[in-house]
Amino acid sequence: MSYSSELSRRLRHKKPMTGLFGKLTPTQQRMALTYTGPETIGPDFPIVVPPHPHKYPNHAGHKGSVFGGVCNRTACNRTHAEFYNRGTYGYYCAEDGIAINRYSGKHPLCIVVDHDLTHDEMDAHTRTMYEEMRS
Repeated sequence: MSYSSELSRRLRHKKPMTGLFGKLTPTQQRMALTYTGPETIGPDFPIVVPPHPHKYPNHAGHKGSVFGGVCNRTACNRTHAEFYNRGTYGYYCAEDGIAINRYSGKHPLCIVVDHDLTHDEMDAHTRTMYEEMRS
């Protein structure tokens, strides 16, 4: 079994996510509660960081904008979006993130993350991607 198919299998069989507030620091919890946009995507997806202004495609709602939320791919509605695409500034499910990486060449476009990225972290990942492609 190849590495990507084994990783895909393991990520698809993860346990359902529970509420994210248990994993946040008190400051992040206050930020999530004081954000002026829509408060949640569902019972378990609090908005911690608003969508990046350059996110593509610009879906209505928060599709692809929240770590652990709904996949950014238009034809996909899976949750547990834990792959971050450094080119589109969106979160993807494991299956779509691995599929994107199959065709992205030597350097992966999608990386696995473990938290909602800030806009500065997103920009840093994009800069790193461009540097990897130049070398």
